[in-house]
Amino acid sequence: MSGRPSMPDLVLASIALSMLLASLGAIATSISLVTALSAGSLPAGGSIGYALFYNPPVASGGRS
Repeated sequence: MSGRPSMPDLVLASIALSMLLASLGAIATSISLVTALSAGSLPAGGSIGYALFYNPPVASGGRS
């Protein structure tokens, strides 16, 4: 194994990171948690869209 994370790992990390940053933003400011998480879901959804439609997963043999 190489020390580099794979693309699915990076997608999952970006989803978690955007939601974490939104939560921290709600704590640090007077924005409600619902509003902050709603805003944080936009980049998380973009990461999911990227992973599913732009760079979709393929079978390990290279065939989809």
